Amino acid sequence: MSRGLLLLFSALLLLPAAEAQDCTSVLTELRGFTSPLFASHSEFVQVKQDVLLLLYSRERAVCSTALTNFASRTLEYLKTMDASFVLLSSSETEKHREGVERAIEAEEIILEMESLAAELGPVAGDAVFAAEQGRRSLLLASGMFFERRAEEAKSTRERLELLELAILSYGAADALQAKNLAVRRQNLEERYTSDMEKASRYLDSAVSGLRIAEGLSTSFPGFIDAYGLARDAIAELRRAQEIYALHSEKEKLIQVEESLSRAREIYSVTRNRILLLFGVLSAVLTSLAVYIQSRILSWEKDSYDCSLGNELVGD
Repeated sequence: MSRGLLLLFSALLLLPAAEAQDCTSVLTELRGFTSPLFASHSEFVQVKQDVLLLLYSRERAVCSTALTNFASRTLEYLKTMDASFVLLSSSETEKHREGVERAIEAEEIILEMESLAAELGPVAGDAVFAAEQGRRSLLLASGMFFERRAEEAKSTRERLELLELAILSYGAADALQAKNLAVRRQNLEERYTSDMEKASRYLDSAVSGLRIAEGLSTSFPGFIDAYGLARDAIAELRRAQEIYALHSEKEKLIQVEESLSRAREIYSVTRNRILLLFGVLSAVLTSLAVYIQSRILSWEKDSYDCSLGNELVGD
């Protein structure tokens, strides 16, 4: 009987140890974790300090499962936000998008931290609150950064991309600016789409006309039609050029310039041929006029001589 009680008592003593975990590893990693975020956003420093306080207030070897998991989720959260900050600090727009997405993903980790904090006390609750505030702070800062960059952007396409990132950042932070920017971006996108469609029609029409003109430019009277087609193409290309320049579409501007060069060449060649044709026709007509005039003068002279001879004979 006493042996059975002893075994039961031993089992009861082992139960807490079964629920406890060694948190030395996560404590060491969390204590050594650092990030450039800490210099610009104090909320992340507070998260780290609050969780370290929880870990130091207990024996390192007997941390509860909830505390160990909470510390692990906190470390994961800090690493995710650090990665987000690094990506947002990049000069590449695609990395900016990935950085915002990382910050958005961190919300799931915060929700896990919140569910674990319920049994860990107010300090854990403070850490969760600071984590959410830090996430929102970074997203708001990113939104303002992208919005400012959008105002400075020369290319409309780049401006649209930056406004989209600003909207995404503000929206993830539940900021009112997201709705206002969404309206601005929609208006800009509609105007941009309309302008690009108009410029594309001008460019396509000009290229089509040039293709026909190239086939006609070497024959007569085809080069006369080619001259008109090249002249019209130049006018359409200039309209397209104005629109693409307005939106800083560099690749399209290069394409337009190449087509303009072809159009000017065809225009110049056919114009010279038309001028030469007019010159030849003018010379022929002038020669014909001179010949006709000389024949008229000769006829008048012959008529006069004939008339004078008749008078002399009559006398």
